[in-house]
Amino acid sequence: MNKKPIAFIFIIILLFTSLVGCGEKDVEKSKDETVGRLEPKTDTIVENDEEKIMKEFETMVKSDNEPFTLVKFIDKNIGNVNMEYTIEMIRELEEVQEEYIDRYTDQLFMEEHQMELLTLSEVHNSKAKIEDYLFFDKTKTEEIKNESLKELVKNIVQGKYKLINMEGAFYPIIDYEALKVYNNYLSDEIKEYIDLKSMDSNMPTILDAGLVISFDQLAERLIKTENYINKYPDSIKYEEILRLYGVYLKFYLEGSDNTLIYDYETKEIKDEVLSSYKKTKNINETVTSRVVSKYIDIIDENQNIIDENVLSKVPELHSEAIATLEEQK
Repeated sequence: MNKKPIAFIFIIILLFTSLVGCGEKDVEKSKDETVGRLEPKTDTIVENDEEKIMKEFETMVKSDNEPFTLVKFIDKNIGNVNMEYTIEMIRELEEVQEEYIDRYTDQLFMEEHQMELLTLSEVHNSKAKIEDYLFFDKTKTEEIKNESLKELVKNIVQGKYKLINMEGAFYPIIDYEALKVYNNYLSDEIKEYIDLKSMDSNMPTILDAGLVISFDQLAERLIKTENYINKYPDSIKYEEILRLYGVYLKFYLEGSDNTLIYDYETKEIKDEVLSSYKKTKNINETVTSRVVSKYIDIIDENQNIIDENVLSKVPELHSEAIATLEEQK
């Protein structure tokens, strides 16, 4: 079995942008709020203690500790350091999370691990909703019979990952929604960054070369990403979020191999796609709306037929959007 399908690589590109950590007190959350959020302590922070905590944390990172171990340390000490140190711990945690994805993936493909995970999930239920089989239900961890697999899954979940099903196998991805447990300790810039990243960790934009979300939802992600870029031009995550915007825009204008923006037989643009474009066009004062407006004109001039005459204009529109955003920095 190929351990790294194209879908997995794409999801990783979308999800990696750094800066997040989380706690052992992970609780189920709704889409709009995070339950179990850690509350800041009111005790006075002592500078010497801060430096001691950070030195110990750096030693743990250099000693190749697993993410769940770092998470436990952060949960214990986050209330005893200032925001600058908190952000630094979260940033380093995420780097370690990224490094461990390949390691955990290899372990998940040992023995019969995948088969047991798939058996416990809703993958084989044809009536199940995508949410039911896309992510492994962590509440079923205790049902895992293989003790080594059970411990592995526990460590993965406690390290603030979730397991996503792609092409018939489960892979670990960073759970940015879970990282919102640290919101009370972070700046608005970082909280909004985590919120952006949680969009794809909650529901991927694309899987198996097909869009998982609607074009309206993709447009919402585009606008939200553009707003972040404009609001935080000096963010350490600026370049990464700009690249994310570019990925979203490309799929919005072109569709994907398994989600065409036009009818395969007639080549005419699909009604839901054109409708979404028109809604986006009416969003005031955004680069996205201006570019989409030009695209609608191109499509209209081609009598709503999507062919090379239309698609050949996408790279230029895409470059224009990116350049305009960079000029506004």
